[in-house]
Parts: sequence; C-alpha cells; structure tokens
Amino acid sequence: MYPQNQEFHFSQGWFKRFKLRHGIKNFHHFGESGSIDMTNMENNLKSIREKVDQFEMKDVFNMDETGLFFRLQVDHSLATKQLEGKKQDKERLTIVICYNEDGSEKLPLWIIGKYAKPTCFKNVNLQSMNFEYHANKQAWMKRVLFEEYVRRLDRKMIGRKIILLVDNCPAHPKSIEGLQNVELFFLPPNTISKIQPCDAGIIQAFKMHYRRRFYRNLLEGYEAGESNPEKINVLDAMNLAVSAWTIDVQANAIANCFRRCKIQSVENMASENLDELLDDRGIQELQNVIKELRYHNGMNVEDLLNYLGENEVSEILTDEQIIENIMGNDQDDEVEDDSFAIEPVSRKEAFKAVMTLNKFLL
Repeated sequence: MYPQNQEFHFSQGWFKRFKLRHGIKNFHHFGESGSIDMTNMENNLKSIREKVDQFEMKDVFNMDETGLFFRLQVDHSLATKQLEGKKQDKERLTIVICYNEDGSEKLPLWIIGKYAKPTCFKNVNLQSMNFEYHANKQAWMKRVLFEEYVRRLDRKMIGRKIILLVDNCPAHPKSIEGLQNVELFFLPPNTISKIQPCDAGIIQAFKMHYRRRFYRNLLEGYEAGESNPEKINVLDAMNLAVSAWTIDVQANAIANCFRRCKIQSVENMASENLDELLDDRGIQELQNVIKELRYHNGMNVEDLLNYLGENEVSEILTDEQIIENIMGNDQDDEVEDDSFAIEPVSRKEAFKAVMTLNKFLL
C-alpha cells in the first residue's frame, strides 16, 4: 500500500516545536528567522518591562493577526497528497485579535477576507454582528488597515492612556501621527515567539475552540444528511470565530499568557505552561469530536493547531502593489465567492420554528 522508498517527513508538530525552540516564526517576512540570543532577549525584556510597568494591567494591550483555514479538514492524507481528486480546502481569512493584560477587555475581532461583498452577506445586517469585516485580494493585513485599526482604537480609548504591543510585521507602519490615547510599542525582532502573549498560547487557544466548534457542526451536518457540511461560507466561519473568541477564550488564559511572557516586573502568580493554558477540557472535546468523525488518517491536535502555512498574514509589497493600494484597486468586486445568499425568514416561519423547537424540548 505504501511506497518502499518513501522519503521521511517531519511532522508539523515536531516542526512547530523546533521553531519555538529556535525562535523561528511562520511569519517569515517578520524577520523572525534565526535563533534567539537569550542574553540579548533578557536585555530587551528589561527595557520592555521599564515601559510596560508605567501602565496598569488593564491598559496594556497586545494585538496580532493570524491566518485561519476556516474549512480545514482533519484528514492528514489530504494535507500531503491528493486522494481521488480531493485536496485540502485552504480558503482562508485573516483574524485580528486584540485584548488587554488582565483579560477584562477582548476587543471585537477584525476579519479580513478576499471578497468585498460575499454573496452570503446579502440580507444580513452586518452592523449587528460582533466583528468588523474588511477585504482585499489576498485576505491579508495591509498597512492602511493597520493604521485604520489603531486610529479606531485611539478614538475608543478617549479618557485613557494605553500601550499597544505589536510585532514588526511589514504591514505595521512604525509611525502613526496624531495618536492621543494609544502608544504603539514594537516588540524586538527575533523575540516574538517568546515574549508576545498572542504567540504564547492565545492564538492557539482561539484556533482550538474554533476548530472544536467547526468539527462539531460538521458532525451534526453529516448526521442530518448534508452532502458537504464542510463547505461553510465566510459568514458561518465568522460566527464560529466570534463565538470561539468571545465565549470560549477565557480571561484567566489571557492573563496567564502575559505572565508566561514575563513582560512586567511584578509577578502575582507563577506562570503556567502552554499545555495548561490551552484548556485540557477543550482539547479533550476537540479530540472527541475528531474521533467521532472517524477519519482514516486524522491529524493529531498539535498538528491541527499549528498547520503549516496557515499563519501567513501579510507580505512586503512591491512598488506596483503599493500604487494599486493607493489607487483603491485592491478589492476585487468582480470575482464571486462560492456562497449563497441567505433567504429572509418571515415572522410566521420564525414562530413555527420556535414552536417546533419547544415541542422537541418537551
């Protein structure tokens, strides 16, 4: 069944651990390649603590982006080779996550997709959704989007003074003029994997909860007789992402990630290890639903949460691309996505559905 002289491949989980040990990050364009100089990192931590210690915990924020293959299947064989013409669906979104140090404020997600007006948005009041949607052809973070995000945050924080910790992604301009309430602080290159809370477990926890919800929906779809329940649209994915972020990622997990990074001088509690931060119950629930799906070659949870190539969220633009962005030609309204419009539901239909549900619950 298997080739006799098969080339050996390292697992994605092993590769992830190797990168963490040596300070290498999937965002290769962030300048994170190479091993960490621990002495230099300690010196950097000293200067970071001097700055962060000037702010209360509630006023220390971290913002980062992550890619999300929102239809990613658990079947590992689909990730390595084509079987019967099938391959991994790598439709992606970029998710912008921001929160404060004690976990008391988790800001609404910004979500970046490829389509300016997905068909599934028709008949939907996006203003009522607990996220903000933006689009460009690559579904990447862009400098203009980052600046808009920071300026919006500055207006939101009127009456406060906060510090916003970010990494050195090329999409993060170093200077944004006119900020009154937000002080931008760029974490040093080649240290992000050690000292940025997002990379210390918060993004991984978010993805764990998203995928648990996605695979649970997938299982329920199969049980209901749907032919392709994995083909969720971007609106479905956004709703899953919002639930994972607002409901599932807990404040204590965020606070623990900050403590683990040791970017403040005062430690109220000993930091917890990454496995504990990821919520054993949530991991077990994810493993259980994967088991129920009965994949022949299912990925383990670690590989699933650290899927190779998923975290690319920006690029260094060429002069032509910069001009295109300035001219406003970055969005591609002519390209249609593969979703369908949601049919409006009448009051009568909604009432009948509620009555049916009540009968079911009796």
